[in-house]
Amino acid sequence: MKTKRYLWALCIAFSVFPLHAQQDLMLSQEIFSRVNKNPAATGNTDDIDFFLHGRIQWAGVENSPKSTVLNVTNYLEKINSGVGFTMSYDHQGIGHNSTNVKLVYAYQVDLSERYLLSMGLGAGVQVGGFDYTANTMVDVAEYGNDTYPYEKDVRVSPDFDLGFEFTHPSWTVGLSMTHLTNKESTTFKSGRHLYLYGIGNLHLNENWILAPVVNYFHHDKTNVCELGSLAYFKRMYWGGVSWRPDFHSKVNPSMLVFTLGVEWKKFRFGYSCDLGLGKNEQISASTHELILSYGLAKSKFRKK
Repeated sequence: MKTKRYLWALCIAFSVFPLHAQQDLMLSQEIFSRVNKNPAATGNTDDIDFFLHGRIQWAGVENSPKSTVLNVTNYLEKINSGVGFTMSYDHQGIGHNSTNVKLVYAYQVDLSERYLLSMGLGAGVQVGGFDYTANTMVDVAEYGNDTYPYEKDVRVSPDFDLGFEFTHPSWTVGLSMTHLTNKESTTFKSGRHLYLYGIGNLHLNENWILAPVVNYFHHDKTNVCELGSLAYFKRMYWGGVSWRPDFHSKVNPSMLVFTLGVEWKKFRFGYSCDLGLGKNEQISASTHELILSYGLAKSKFRKK
C-alpha cells in the first residue's frame, strides 16, 4: 500500500491542550502517537510500534497532575488493518485518578495512490477512582461522622472511541470522538470529547521537512485551538514550537510549548516543556514530557 508509507510524516507534529478535571488527559507531544485519542491512527507504520509517553505537570508542586500512556500497534497488510492496544493513567490531583484501557482497530482504504482513508474504533473500559481520605477536611468535626467515607471509591464503565483520518502525501486531516456513550463527565468517567486536526508535510529540500499543524478540541463548554510547526532534519532530529491561546483564562492567556527529539536505529526520544505567558508562567514552565518509542521490524521478529 503505497500511500501508507507517507504516514510517517504524521509523527513530526505535536499538540498541546490545557488540563481540566474530568476531561481526557492532555499531552503536548500526543500527535506523535494519537492512538489513545483517535483509533484511526492505529497501524500507521510498517513496524510493530511500542510507544511510552509520560507527563508531569507543575513539577515540585505536591499532588500535581501526572499522566502516562502506553501504546502497542501493528499493521496487518493482508487485511489492510491496524490493530493495537492503548492504556492511559491520569493522576488528576489529590485522591483522584483515572485509567483507560482499550483495544483499537483501524481499517485502511486506498482511494488512489495518493489518497488514504482510515476508519478506526476503540473499545474498552474506563476505571475512575477517588480516595476521600486523601483530602483534608476543612471542618475537623466531619471526621468520624457516618457521612464521612473511609474507603476509596472505584467505578468501572465501558468506553468507546470512533475516528477517521484522511491522508495525502502532503497533508493529513483527522476527526475523532472519545467516550461515545458518555453524555456528560462525572467524578468517575469522562464525557464526550471532539478532536479535529490538520497536519502538513512540506519537503523543503533533501534534508528539511516542515510540518505545520492546526488542532481543535471541544468538550462541554471548553474550546481550544492550537497552532504550531515542527522542523525535521534528515528524518533524525526534530524541534519546534506550538502556541495555544486560552480564551477562558485571564491569568494564563496563552501558552508556548517547545519540543526536541531524535531518532536512532528505530528508537525515538522526545522532550517538551511548557511556557505560560500569563501571571503563572513560573508554574507552567515546570511542566515536562518525555516520549520513548521503538519500531520492531517484522522481519526480525519472524527470525527470532
